[in-house]
Amino acid sequence: MYRRRQQGSALIVAIFVITVMAVMAAALVKINWSQSDTTTREVLGTRAWFAANSGIEWGLNRLFPVGDPNVTGRCDNSNPSFSNFHNCQVAVSCQAIDVDSVIHYHLESTGSCGSGAIKVQRTQEVWAKRLKP
Repeated sequence: MYRRRQQGSALIVAIFVITVMAVMAAALVKINWSQSDTTTREVLGTRAWFAANSGIEWGLNRLFPVGDPNVTGRCDNSNPSFSNFHNCQVAVSCQAIDVDSVIHYHLESTGSCGSGAIKVQRTQEVWAKRLKP
């Protein structure tokens, strides 16, 4: 009679083990997806930061062209068109502030990368100045 009371206990243990394994598998899938999402955002954030940096360099080169220190360029709000910036856009704004004998320039560049559900933006700003002639 003792043997008959224990019949079916292996089935209960098997169901319990299968349930625990299913919960663990679901948790691992969620962790893997979360890690993949984080890595994607990190890569896009780095690309956006470098795109914004390229916009700042482009704007400074327009303000102070290389080759002739006496020539100053334009301070306007135009967007550069860079090649090989896959799924990234750059917007550059420039503001000239005239104070006494100094012109201060405020450059701000925003790089945005990605599309759809994941889009990342990074902004950089730079102040530059030149003396009036």
